[in-house]
Amino acid sequence: MSNTNIFKIFARWSSAVRFQCELSAEMSKKPQSQQRGYAIKKALAKNVDLRGADLSGADLSGSNLSDSNLSGADLSGCDLRDSNLRGSNLRGADLSGADLSGADLRDSNLRGSNLSGANLRGCDLRDSDLRGADLSGANLSGADLSDSNLSGADLSGADLRYSNLSDSDLSAIRADLFDVLVTARVEAPAFLAALKSGRVDGSVYHGECACLVGTIANARGVDPDSLFCDASRPIERFVMGIKKGDTPDTNPVSALVAEWTQLFIGE
Repeated sequence: MSNTNIFKIFARWSSAVRFQCELSAEMSKKPQSQQRGYAIKKALAKNVDLRGADLSGADLSGSNLSDSNLSGADLSGCDLRDSNLRGSNLRGADLSGADLSGADLRDSNLRGSNLSGANLRGCDLRDSDLRGADLSGANLSGADLSDSNLSGADLSGADLRYSNLSDSDLSAIRADLFDVLVTARVEAPAFLAALKSGRVDGSVYHGECACLVGTIANARGVDPDSLFCDASRPIERFVMGIKKGDTPDTNPVSALVAEWTQLFIGE
């Protein structure tokens, strides 16, 4: 083997070689992203353990990676357009900035994964586990999230236009909203009105357009800092998916929070 024709996959946190393969003369001339994608598919075909491996920047578009175990792997910046990742284990993986548009992620484990800034447009995430996942700034427009678990997920700045959140497991988030509203029964209608008029911004506590606690503070006429502010609580993380101008008619997160709030106040 010529050393110039060998591609190595390293561990994410060390210089340990997890897999290496020989590249053909033709493949050696292709971009490194394609070489890495080729090596990854070779490794998976041989059942090589790629958990915690550095797979960043690979071109895996259109690949069949179903049922693969890539937990803890670095997949940041990967091209995974139209790929099949159904049933895959991506728990704790770094998928930040990856292009997953049109990908099949049904039944996948994405718990605690980093999907910040990822393109998930039109992605199929039905029945996926997204508990504690970082989806901040992700493009989820047109994505199917039905029957998924989004408890504790960070949706700040995410684009959820035309996405499907029906039957997602959001029970913990709804219960947390009720816990907040129990302490703000008088202000609950004002929060609902703010949702309907696009005056909720889940990313800030202060200002006319603010998050849940910030809106309650505005209705009460007090400084939000005088209330219990906890950006890590489930409902606050969920409301981060609502931006200024979003209404129940244009944003599925706003629609769900409005529905729950109406349920709470008995409308």
